[in-house]
Amino acid sequence: MNKNTSSFVLGALAGAIIAIFVIAVVSRDFLHRSGGAQEVRVIKFAHGLPSSHPVHKGIELMATRLDELSGGTMRIEIFPGEQMGDETRTLEQTQLGTIEMVKISAAPLGNFVTACKVFSLPYLFRDSDHYWRVLDGEVGKQMLEEISVRDDGKSSGLVGVGFFDAGSRNFYALSPINGVEDLKGKKIRLMRDPVAMDMVSAFGASPAAIPWGELYSALQQGVVDGAENNPPSIVSARHGEVCKYLTMDHHSRIPDIVLAGAKFWDSLNETQKGWLMQAMQEASVYQRELWARSSEESLEQLRSEGVTVIEPDLAPFRAATMPVVEKYSTGKVGDYYKAIQEVK
Repeated sequence: MNKNTSSFVLGALAGAIIAIFVIAVVSRDFLHRSGGAQEVRVIKFAHGLPSSHPVHKGIELMATRLDELSGGTMRIEIFPGEQMGDETRTLEQTQLGTIEMVKISAAPLGNFVTACKVFSLPYLFRDSDHYWRVLDGEVGKQMLEEISVRDDGKSSGLVGVGFFDAGSRNFYALSPINGVEDLKGKKIRLMRDPVAMDMVSAFGASPAAIPWGELYSALQQGVVDGAENNPPSIVSARHGEVCKYLTMDHHSRIPDIVLAGAKFWDSLNETQKGWLMQAMQEASVYQRELWARSSEESLEQLRSEGVTVIEPDLAPFRAATMPVVEKYSTGKVGDYYKAIQEVK
C-alpha cells in the first residue's frame, strides 16, 4: 500500500469514527428529549404510611406494573413513612415538581378544591360497594379531573390519578353504643373537621379535639368517652386495650387520593400517561382487597382482646345527621352529593 492510499484509508477510518460518534450523541439527545425507549424516568412517590400498610403494598404493585408496561423505561421509587415530610409538605413538593407523585387523604384537598369537601359528609355512601361504584365510575373520574383546577380558576399544580381505600370510620367507646341514644352526653374525640364536629353534636355528643398520640391516655383516664376510626388504626394504636366496644356505623368513608405533579404529568407523552393510569387502576383493585383483608383481621384481633363489635341499625344514624348534610350540601358540594346518591 503506497503512502497516498494509506493516508486515504486512515482518513476514511477517522471520518467514519467521528460520524459514528456524532450519530450516537445526536441519537442519545433525541431519545432523551422525545421520551424515547432508552430513557428511564425515575418517579419519586411519597406517602406517610408504614411499609406494612395496604396502601404501600398497592404502590409497590403499581411500581412493578409500571416497570413491566413501560419495558423498564419508567420506574417508581417509593418514600414511605413521611421520609419526604408530612402530607402538607409532600403536597407542596409535588406541586413544585421536587417529587413527582404523592398519596394523601382526600380531606385536606377540600381546602382548595371544593368538590373534595363532599367526602366529609356523614353517611355519604350506602356501603362499600356503592363507594367503589362511585369512585370507579364517571363521578369519581370527574372529581379527579377537578383536582387540576383550584376554586379561583388557577392551576392547582396537581393531577388526580386514582383512589385507594382508607376504610370507614366507626365509633369505639368505653361503654356500648348500640344506637344513637347511647351517644348522648358522651365526649368523643374527632379530627379537627367542622363537619365531623357537627355530626357528633347532632347525635347529642360533645366533640373533643385531642392529638392522636395523646388519645390512648385520654381514653384510659376517662378524659373522653370514645373516639372514631377504622379497625386497623384502632389496632395499631392499641386502643382496644382500653375501649371494649366498637360500633360499626360506617359514618365516614374518605378515600386516599394519588396525585401527580402537573409539571411532571405534562412532561409525559400519551403512551406514558396510559401506562401510569393502567398501573394505578390495577394497584387500586389490589389495594382495596388488601384493605378488606386487613380490616377483617383487625376486627378478629379486637374480638380476641375482648372488644365487643356491634352492628347497629344505620337508619337512625343517617336520619340524625341529615340536618348536617343539608347544612354543608351547598353549591358544588351539593351537586356532587346528589350525583353520588343517584349512583345505583
